[in-house]
Formats: sequence, structure tokens, C-alpha cells
Amino acid sequence: MAVDSSILNVQFIGVETMRVTKRMLEVRLGRINRTLHTEYGLNNAPCYGGWQLTANKGSTIIQHRLPPKQMLNYLDGMILGMDMANHGAVR
Repeated sequence: MAVDSSILNVQFIGVETMRVTKRMLEVRLGRINRTLHTEYGLNNAPCYGGWQLTANKGSTIIQHRLPPKQMLNYLDGMILGMDMANHGAVR
């Protein structure tokens, strides 16, 4: 089944050429939390490897530490999957 990319509300930008900001990650996480009715959180510790996606106020690790660009791609992938599921592209 082909998916019309115009129905998906995802913007793929040149992540490889730009600096990823905390705000960019928080905006995507906010959308994920609103859609899934969750309370995921992000924390950053560059000395330990970057950003970590957690639940239960940091006590449960959803995704281990990633550099900022990889975390942005991870969150974008979650959003794309949610959009595809909502539009019937995934069963």
C-alpha cells in the first residue's frame, strides 16, 4: 500500500547539516506525549553519551543515550510511525 506523503505531517530537514537544539527535541517529544498520552522525558549528559529518552520521571529507560542528531532522528521515526498508523498505512 503506497502512502501519500502529503497526508503525513512530518518534515524531514537536512539534519546532517544543522545543529540540533534542545527545543527541537522537546517539540517532537511534546507531540509524541500528546499523541500517545505518555509522560516521556529527555535528559542530557554529554559526558555519558548524549540524550536519553525516559519514562516514570527518569526511572525507566526507553532509549539509551544517543548523540543529538540521532535522538532527533529517533523521535522523527516515532512520529512518522504514529502518523502512518493513524492514516491506515500500517496495520
